[in-house]
Formats: sequence, structure tokens, C-alpha cells
Amino acid sequence: MGLAKELVAQQVFFRRELSERVGWFIGLRWVAIVFATIGTWAGHRLELQLSIGPIAVIVGGMVAYNLLFLFICRYLRRFSSDHERPFEICAHGQILCDLTALFALIFFTGGFHSPFLFFALLHIILAGILLEPVYAYVYSGAIVTAMGLLGVLQHTGAITPHAMLVDRLVFASGFSAVETLLIFAILATAMLATAFLVTTIKRSLRVKGRTLLVFCQELEMANAKLTALYTMVKQMAVCTDFQELMDAATYGTARVMGVKACSIKLLDDQHRLLRFASTYGLSQDYLDRGEIDIEKSPINRKIINGALYTIGKIEEKDYFQYPENILKEGIASMICLPLKVEKRVLGVFCVYSEASFNFSDQEAAFFALVTELTALAMQNLNSELNKTWFLQKAAHQLRSPLAAVDTSLKVLRKAYVGTLNEKQTELVLQCERRIESLSKLIQDLLKLGIKRAESDPVALRPLALEPLVRQFAAVFQTEAREKKVTLTLAIEPHLPPILGDEALVDDLFTNLLSNAIKYTPSGETVSVSLQKERDGRLCLQITDSGIGIPKEQLPRLFTEFFRAENAKALTNQGTGLGLVIAKEAVDRLRGTIQLVSRENQGTRVICHFPAATEIG
Repeated sequence: MGLAKELVAQQVFFRRELSERVGWFIGLRWVAIVFATIGTWAGHRLELQLSIGPIAVIVGGMVAYNLLFLFICRYLRRFSSDHERPFEICAHGQILCDLTALFALIFFTGGFHSPFLFFALLHIILAGILLEPVYAYVYSGAIVTAMGLLGVLQHTGAITPHAMLVDRLVFASGFSAVETLLIFAILATAMLATAFLVTTIKRSLRVKGRTLLVFCQELEMANAKLTALYTMVKQMAVCTDFQELMDAATYGTARVMGVKACSIKLLDDQHRLLRFASTYGLSQDYLDRGEIDIEKSPINRKIINGALYTIGKIEEKDYFQYPENILKEGIASMICLPLKVEKRVLGVFCVYSEASFNFSDQEAAFFALVTELTALAMQNLNSELNKTWFLQKAAHQLRSPLAAVDTSLKVLRKAYVGTLNEKQTELVLQCERRIESLSKLIQDLLKLGIKRAESDPVALRPLALEPLVRQFAAVFQTEAREKKVTLTLAIEPHLPPILGDEALVDDLFTNLLSNAIKYTPSGETVSVSLQKERDGRLCLQITDSGIGIPKEQLPRLFTEFFRAENAKALTNQGTGLGLVIAKEAVDRLRGTIQLVSRENQGTRVICHFPAATEIG
């Protein structure tokens, strides 16, 4: 709102309009000069009773002062474009010069009875458009006065105008004094009515223009806020640590709201104290006061007790626990909202302003949205961390017992403790296969948990994909031949490197290619291609002609432990984690993954990676 009001106060929009219209006025005068020249020539050719010499002098004068105003206008646009007053003076000068030339032309074409009197209306309209409304009345009054004076002098014989241009109808010269006065009254009324209409319309348009300007500025500010909010939420979404997430929230909120500082204060277990968990814009001296006692801080106590938001000003010293520190910090007002998940309050989110400011309901609602998004991000991160902890804990706890069971089964099957009959041997083999599936699941769980628990991003380096793809494809050739599946490879030469990590590429390629071979029937084909796209990205495609995926199950493919129904019907092997691991590997490589599939027709997985040169 502040920026919009400032722009309206300075009338930037209307100053620009004035400078443009002054130039337009000069262009319009060139048109009038051309028509005046043509009209004078035509009158001479038609042998009308015209004072050719004086009219030519008038037109020449118009050319001269129009050239002068053209130079002045260009000068003003170059050196005084931000100032309104010089353009106003220029507009006044042009109108005065035009009225002087017009009344000279009127005098030489019949005086009070000249048809050119009506052209005075044009200058009233222009004054109403270009200048303040009062000047339209000033010029209309001046024109009416000059017109009346001309009529009086002409009627009394004090002056004798030149020959009539048109000696008939309303312009006839044989009217009585009363008739002449009536014509004057009609013309004067027309002049003043024109001034009134023009200024009224202009005022209406200016009000609408100001309203539109305010609306546009508010819309621009709202768009900037939403853009900053989107950036903040996107940044919080990739955080893997609570402190990192809260710091992103306080920094982003301060930017979005355009305020001095922002803080997140979390409740202790006894709900008695608030601890500064993250701050932006507050000094260390302010934070050294330590935790805030809720009972001694009414502004925070209201939030904990269920208020939707509270606004405090430094003048209300009883509202704060340490008002002197707040004053020293340069804080004049603040707004606080509850940071809560569902009905449980986690803490207080505060925004601090240097100005004594009454936050509007709209601003409070917007800040509430920011607070809710922050709380939701914290909840999601907490759930993700808990899930990761459980995955690692469960995998570690299960790995050793399963290994012991697998070893015991192998001892039984190899008859180290006694010979087994055929049925017993088959039963032990089934148990071993089940143990093998569980071991694969645990291995994938550990891999997924370790990747998600890594707080630091993977250090990516320039990596050539071509030799890695050839190497991994060669490893899976044996598995493909055993299943009688044809594995083809098509790689475009001279590909640029990507910023990558061999372990991540291994996770991606291993999971995608093993799935393709596993779910492709014997006699069918799996193809791998690697090429450079027009936009510079590298495209890796793995296409099979296998069982495909039902359309309604496609959205769930990247969900942990999910396997399509036709995949489960085909084989018990599979953990439902392969595509999840592949997706997270692609994300860490700053790429994208897309899966296109139709049931019983096959599947195509498309991965795009930015080239190292493109990122660098």
C-alpha cells in the first residue's frame, strides 16, 4: 500500500500524460497550419474576400512559435522529465499563443461574426485536458471577455474588422444590438458549458485512474508476496533439518512481509517458557536475555491461550516482558501468531516492524497463511525423520536374525546335520527364497534410510554418462540372456558430461533396468538409449515391451512399498522400493523422471539431466 500511495501522491502517471499531451498539442498544430495554408490558397483561388497578407503572416507566426515550442518540449523531456511545472508552463504558453493567433484570424475574417470563433472551444477543451480544472474556467472566461469586448467595439464602430468570410446565417453582419447580445450569450454559455463538461469528465477519469493505479500497485505487491512465498515454501520443502527449515522460514517471512525481523519461539515441555529457536534481524544482545516467561509476556500468553493473533506496540509496555530491550532494538510494533499443528501449539511466530503499524486483517491473514505453511513443513519433516529413523532401526534389527536363519537353512539343505528327503529339501529352498526376498527388502530399506538421513547434499562432479551406461548394461546382459530377453543399447557419441555421482547413477540404472528385465516376458526386448536433447539436456530412456502398468495405478508408482497388481501376480520378487530409490537418485542429480506405460504393452522410463556446462 505504501508504494501505491506514494506513486499516486507524486502523480507519476499524470505527469507522464502531461508531457505526452504537450508534444501531441504541437503535432496537432502542424495539422492546423497545413489546413490553414490550404484554406488560404483555396480562398485566394476562389477569389473570396480574404486578407491574404495578414492571414499569411498569422500562419507564418504559428509556424515560428510551433518550432520554438517543439525545441522547448524536446529539451524538457531530456532534462526535466520528472518535473511537472515546466510542462504546465509550456502548455500555458502554447494556449496563449494559439488564442492570440486565433483572435487575429477572427479579426481578419469578420470579427465578432467570424465562424472561427467556434475554434476557441478547442482550446478550452485542451486546457481542461492538459491543465488543472480551474484553468479551463480561466481560459473560457478570458475568451468570453475577449469575444464580448470585440463585439462591443465592433458594434460601436470603434474597430472595423476586415471583410466577412461568410455573410449569412448566424454569421451575418446585419444583426441588431439585442440579437448580437443574444448570440454572444449563446456562445458564452457554450464556452462555459464546455469548460464544465471537460473538467467534470477529467475529474472522473482522474479518480478512476488513481483507483486503477492503486489497484495495479497492490496487485503487483500481492504478486511479489506470492512469488516470495512460493520460493520460501519450495526452499523449506527440501530442508532435511529442523534448524535449516526454521531459518528458511524466518528469513523468507521477513522478505515476504518486508519487515525488520522475524522469529520462531518454541514451547518447552512444561508450556511455561518460550525459547528462540530461529531468528532473523534480531541482535545477539536481544537474544541474550534468554527464554521468555509466558506469564510475564501477555502478548505471547494470549497466543498460547488460543488467540488467532495479537498485535503489540512499544507504547504498551505492560504487553512485553522486556520492553526496554525491544525499544533498544528499534522495534515499534509486532504481530504474533500461533505455530500449531492441528490443535497442538508448538510455539509462537512473530514479525517485528520498525514502524508503529496497525497490521490490517488482510496482512494478518497472509501472515497466518505463512505460519500455517511453516507449521505444516515442520510436521512433514518430523514425519519424514521419524519414518527414516524407523526404516533404519527396523532394517538393522532384522538383518542379523535373518542372516542367522539363512545360514541355518543352508546348513539343513546341505545335509550337515542329517539327510533331508526331497519334500523337505524343497521346503527349505522355498524358505531360502523367502529369506532372500526379505534380505533384499532390508538392503533397500537401509539404502533408502541412509540416503534420507544424509543432511549434507551429495558433492556432484562432472561425470560422463556414456561409459557408466555401457558398464551397467554389460552387467545386466547376463540376466537378460538367462531370461531370453534381448537387451539393446543406443548411445549418441560425444555427449557432454553431467554433474553427478557414480553411486547415484548406479542406484538409478540398477533399479530401472532390473525392473525392465524382470517384468518383460521371454522373447521380448528391453532397449536403453542415451542422447542429447535440443535444450541441451541429456535424455536416458529405458523401454520394455513387458506387462506394463494399469492406468489407475500409475500415480502411486513412486510410493514406498507399492507394487502394481499385475506385477504381484507375475512374481513375488520385489520390494516396492526400487522406483522410490530411483526417483530420489534423480532428484539428487537435479534431473527429472517420467514414466509412460500401458498395461500389456510395455513401459518407458524417461530421465532428463542438465549438462554440466548448462549448470555451470
